[in-house]
Amino acid sequence: MSTRPILLDFSNRPELHYLAALAGAFRAATGDSPFFLVGATARDLLLQYAHGINSGRKTRDVDLALMLPDWATFEAIRSRLLAGGRFSANGTALHKLVFEGFLEVDLIPFGAIERADRSIAWPPDGEFVMTVFGFHEVFETTLPVQLPDGEKIRIVSLPALAVLKLLAWTERRLTEPGKDAYDLAAILRKYLDAGNHERLYTDATRLLDEPDFDYELAGAWLLGHDMAQILPRAARPRVAEILNREGDPHGAVLLAGDMPIDATRVLALLQSAAKGFREVTD
Repeated sequence: MSTRPILLDFSNRPELHYLAALAGAFRAATGDSPFFLVGATARDLLLQYAHGINSGRKTRDVDLALMLPDWATFEAIRSRLLAGGRFSANGTALHKLVFEGFLEVDLIPFGAIERADRSIAWPPDGEFVMTVFGFHEVFETTLPVQLPDGEKIRIVSLPALAVLKLLAWTERRLTEPGKDAYDLAAILRKYLDAGNHERLYTDATRLLDEPDFDYELAGAWLLGHDMAQILPRAARPRVAEILNREGDPHGAVLLAGDMPIDATRVLALLQSAAKGFREVTD
């Protein structure tokens, strides 16, 4: 996978003024705490805005991951956001806010704030637990995005988004069926079209020589390859286990059942991604 830094320039997209306003207001409250864009808005920027690919699932919310040392820092940031007047609470959950009265924003703290099992337990009583495995691992691969009005934000890369979607699916498939599976299906099927077509002739030339060459399956292989490359060695087994399990036609095929495409095709895509992943880890 190329290590060349990529700047996504959306400064001439007036429909993203709302995101520029959000980025500016959020940065003013976070100080030195790093944050980056994940979730559905990241998916749309990486697929639709950067490459003209319809993700197939419309939503208007923003997920922001913050690297934090402790809960006191989170509480201070949240207090500054609310005091500024542009953010308001969205119910009683500490991580849910509304920006300018219309845009739902979810905050995902990670880093030193995590417990030993890579989860966070929300104050005050710790009853609400959220797994954040993967966020620290993909932080170094985030990409800079130029927004309108001179604003910038960092965004998760596409293979990193696939990792996070895969992990999120395992945690919330029963409470939000299809949400993460739909996005993962779009990434699996369109990865070559998302700026990776030329890599068929550099990073995946042997796939072109196969008698049963399949464009989408080649993209899934390359996606799996890139997912493994961005992860540190210690994090790879957890992701590999999910890919192998969900690509097994003799297993429960739960992920295939949640995706909006033929299950046989999904299994082939997952198996191809798992092969690409293994070529890095073996």
